[in-house]
Amino acid sequence: MQTYEVTGRHITFGIGTELKLSESQAESRTDSLKIKKKDIFEVVHPVQFKQGEKITISPESLTKSLLENLKEISEKKSDGNKIEVPTEYPCIQHLGFGKYNVYDKNKNLLTEKPIKKDEAEKIFTTTSKKNDPDDNANEDEENPEKKQSDNGADNAS
Repeated sequence: MQTYEVTGRHITFGIGTELKLSESQAESRTDSLKIKKKDIFEVVHPVQFKQGEKITISPESLTKSLLENLKEISEKKSDGNKIEVPTEYPCIQHLGFGKYNVYDKNKNLLTEKPIKKDEAEKIFTTTSKKNDPDDNANEDEENPEKKQSDNGADNAS
């Protein structure tokens, strides 16, 4: 399960959805919830949460329309063993649920809002190509050395 904050005015969860809620959240919605475990509840009547409330839910239970009104809270990451690697720019940053941001080599955000992976890759490729002349110069420097070593190998045969 993952913790989210409601970012829209409100959000409504339908019947059958399982939520992990605080005592106060559950108390104010007792008619709409059925307790399953200590702090896990099943929605029996559609239930609403207002902006700013935090709820915990399985990401698989979320639809795109629900995700538009939720923000993942990073302190409850499900992958606690993931090693943080320093980011090299330009880069594509995965925000979750198939949404990405693209940054240029100066760490400037190139996308106005999160976009799909294929769109992000196109922008990233375009950005990377702008940086390629430097990379190609390095490759040209390396290639003669490789050719010399290859020729040397041929002469040794």
